[in-house]
Amino acid sequence: MLRRAMAISLLIFILCSANAFTLEKPQWKEGDYWQYVMKIVGSEKGEMLLIEVLDKENLTINNITYSCIVVKTSGIVDELNYYDEETFAVVKKVIYRDTKSEEIVYAAPQSSIIQYPIFIGKKWNATVVDYKNSSVTLSIECTGTEKVATKAGSFNCYVIKADYVFNETDSIPYLYQIIYLSDRVGNMVKTEMYQNDTLVGYTELISFHYSGYMESKNHIVLIAATIVASISILVAAFYFLKLQK
Repeated sequence: MLRRAMAISLLIFILCSANAFTLEKPQWKEGDYWQYVMKIVGSEKGEMLLIEVLDKENLTINNITYSCIVVKTSGIVDELNYYDEETFAVVKKVIYRDTKSEEIVYAAPQSSIIQYPIFIGKKWNATVVDYKNSSVTLSIECTGTEKVATKAGSFNCYVIKADYVFNETDSIPYLYQIIYLSDRVGNMVKTEMYQNDTLVGYTELISFHYSGYMESKNHIVLIAATIVASISILVAAFYFLKLQK
């Protein structure tokens, strides 16, 4: 019985260790932010992009209530996005142009390009419906991991490749994007856009604040400590019973 309990504890430990190889959905909270610089290859000037988590808000659409994370994007574009907390799908978007604003409410929330959990070898498709008044399908795969250095620091990242599959019949250059994601950042660290295998532009993280990483790290440490303690107790009990014989 004791050996069986020890085996179960060891199995739990192995399963928890396996979770380290999976990138789970980030836990965005008010006050988190990410600042990026966006550059076109060959141009010295870069555009700034700031993403800020403002608040949470419940939205009811077609009798369905979504718990949304409200995120403000400013810089090259100015908009508010309401992300469903469970799926990160966009429920509502407000676009600001000069002194005017346009509100878009999606009857069917727009799926996120990044679909968690992420692990090496995972493949999925996503559709962007407002790309130049047309639609484009992304064929996406997590191809591996890589350490990426930026002005904000160096991060161990999952590498995501997204191939653009256009619906038009016209001849269109082969486009794909490489996205680097980090659990420490809780968002993208870097993106690279390629046209016919030539780098044409990139986005790079320059500063950030993400509170979810420390909470996640503390949770993992607590689980590991609990498992180690339980194994230690079982081992001690085993030797105690052995000495009693």
